[in-house]
Amino acid sequence: MLPTFLAQFAAGCCLAVAASAIRQTGWKYVRLMAGVCLGLMVITLLVLMRDPNGADDVYRHAVMYGLGIGLVFGVVWLFVNAGQGEQVRESQRIFPAISGLCCLVAAIALVLQPDHLLRQPGAERIAIPQVAMAITTILGAALLGTVTAAMLLGHRYLTDTDMSIAPLRRLAKFYLTVIVLRFVWLAMASLPIWSDSFQPRGNYTWFWLMMTIRGGVGVLGVGIFAWMVWDCVKRRATQSATAIFYLSMIFVFLGELAGQYLTRTESLAM
Repeated sequence: MLPTFLAQFAAGCCLAVAASAIRQTGWKYVRLMAGVCLGLMVITLLVLMRDPNGADDVYRHAVMYGLGIGLVFGVVWLFVNAGQGEQVRESQRIFPAISGLCCLVAAIALVLQPDHLLRQPGAERIAIPQVAMAITTILGAALLGTVTAAMLLGHRYLTDTDMSIAPLRRLAKFYLTVIVLRFVWLAMASLPIWSDSFQPRGNYTWFWLMMTIRGGVGVLGVGIFAWMVWDCVKRRATQSATAIFYLSMIFVFLGELAGQYLTRTESLAM
């Protein structure tokens, strides 16, 4: 689960920067995000290299090529940012966009591979449509990336009080949109639970605890925080918005990890 989560995280952060108001956020913020994305990619590769139960060849190639190409474009992005200095140009979006897409390919390959950690010996391989697995991975990456990019952007307003509120408002809109999509997808993915034939594979209490974290904390709780953030952004209360984004990150992390656990153990693409 950890490599998938980290690859999602890296992809989401890169793509959030590519979609943000990059010229208005300032070169220091863009440099910070480039450093965060590169760090996540390196950590993902290190975790994969230490994994004694490597992926099948087809998955390993997709993961390694995706992360490797993403890392190269991330390094180039950092140098371009340094070369452009304070004059951040629209062309700088290209590098985080390509890097993010490559990391997203790696994350999807990781989530599609047979799981060696949570499967019980002799258990059947979890049969979830690959499209569903890809969709939930993309939504998770978008949620992780937007909340992190928005939280770090909020810090810029502490030192640059004259910066336009437009960049934070743009990320806040993306954040709200992704949460709505996540809620709709969670409702659809939860439909098998209400059928008479569904039985949790593991402990009943533990299953519903994970479901509560996935839905109650990772979606509903995050949605409430998103509404509070939007209200703060409209009032230009950037410090309050940043603090709420901090709390939202914790909730998002818990929700996405619980979703990956349910995917591997209960065949629910959440």
